Amino acid sequence: MTIYKYNSADNHIDQRWIPANLWQDRVAEKFRADAPKVIEKDGAHMWSWEGRVFGGRDGGAADSPDNRKILEKYYGAYAADLPDGALPPADAELILKHMDMAGIWAYVGYAAVRKWEVGDLALRHEIHRVYNDWMMEMNVVQPDRLLMLPIMPVFDPEAALAELERMKKLGCKAVELPVADMAKEIWEEVWDPFWSACEDGNVTVCSHIGDRAGAPYPETERGVRMAYFSCVPFSAAKPISQLAYSGTLMRHPKLKYTYGECRAGWAPMLLYWMDRQAEERPGLFADTGLKEKPSEYVKRQVTITFEEDYVAGMLLQHPESGLADILMWGADYPHEQGIWPRVDDVMDRIFEGVDAQTRRTIVFDRCLEMFRLNGPEPSQMAA
Repeated sequence: MTIYKYNSADNHIDQRWIPANLWQDRVAEKFRADAPKVIEKDGAHMWSWEGRVFGGRDGGAADSPDNRKILEKYYGAYAADLPDGALPPADAELILKHMDMAGIWAYVGYAAVRKWEVGDLALRHEIHRVYNDWMMEMNVVQPDRLLMLPIMPVFDPEAALAELERMKKLGCKAVELPVADMAKEIWEEVWDPFWSACEDGNVTVCSHIGDRAGAPYPETERGVRMAYFSCVPFSAAKPISQLAYSGTLMRHPKLKYTYGECRAGWAPMLLYWMDRQAEERPGLFADTGLKEKPSEYVKRQVTITFEEDYVAGMLLQHPESGLADILMWGADYPHEQGIWPRVDDVMDRIFEGVDAQTRRTIVFDRCLEMFRLNGPEPSQMAA
């Protein structure tokens, strides 16, 4: 019997793992020629859409004759236990098996599709529709454990609201909101109907670090790309502070929002500095109409996820940091920088000196609360 110690609020279906025929089998006929497909180029199998070929850092397509090679590259010793043709991050049963290996109950899965540049707007909508239907089909395998996130077409606010309502009818508990691709800023009034619809349906809103769809990485010259990666986690600060200061969280008190894979050590400074602005600019703060300090709204309604952050562990020993109120752990499965399945050793180091209840809240309880999950039977929960 598996004993569950963790819930993972950040995991991924990178494009290499998506079934090759997903869109070709499901799109409307008029889109089929330009819709995503797997092709062979220069001896490797790659994704292609709108006549362009995409491989790059995301690697080739695993649903191809290259499957075993890709399994061995990304799963190492664990690949021996996987059948030929396996697509673990796209297979509900394999996901659950792998989570069991690490004592993880719930799994929140982010899309690679949010990164795709698609020129034809109608095709982009169709790609989202097909992907979202597939996500909801996976979720029904074990709805209290799998939260594969449908991606919202935020490049069109009205379409995003319509797609949210469609997903709600399919039993959706959470959606992905790609902040970098939003047609209007996250704080603007045009999104209020979307927030209200999330509240009404108890749908948690999830964003993830990353640039806008199709944005290239900076050049490697003189460390510019490494500097980019060093600063990526801090991209969460702007939308979180905007949600607080715009009054969005105040007007929508049941709204739950999480930002994935942004680490945590920097967050106490954000909480402190948001409140500091209220003190230093009292006139501007009064104009916001907020009834409480912005950090209070964030602590009640917002979470951020991390994988392996020892700075956060040190700060958790200081309650005034506010981290204990907003942290939620994620394994970042199946990425190499993630910590699946070697979770215990890393957690013991991060939470050294932190009380047991705070640790349990961050690595287990908060995810159940954030996504309104029941969790395993008490006999299967770690003490």
